[in-house]
Amino acid sequence: MLANRTRCINPCCKRTAPADKYPGEMICGKCFKALPQAVKDSHRFFWKQIRKWERRITKTSDELKLIRMRNIGRTWSDRLIAHWDAEIKVRVMNAEKPAGLDSFLEELGL
Repeated sequence: MLANRTRCINPCCKRTAPADKYPGEMICGKCFKALPQAVKDSHRFFWKQIRKWERRITKTSDELKLIRMRNIGRTWSDRLIAHWDAEIKVRVMNAEKPAGLDSFLEELGL
């Protein structure tokens, strides 16, 4: 694997992305689309809130408002990270085998 590429967190997926754009972990679009709709919606909601507060920070010049807005933005970022660790990463990394696969493998003796 190339050093300047980041792999998808799904162990079965071979997709990569540029490491400078995605330095830590990333999930490819194909694997993200395979997640349940509620998980995708909440992830998108967190990103929408982060972008909203970043826009508001750039538009204000009041120092007290800036401090409060940065704290709110950090709160949404923390929620996004917690959602990533608790929902997305867990679902992708611990993918369950299909129901019939165990019995099929037992028949083959594997």
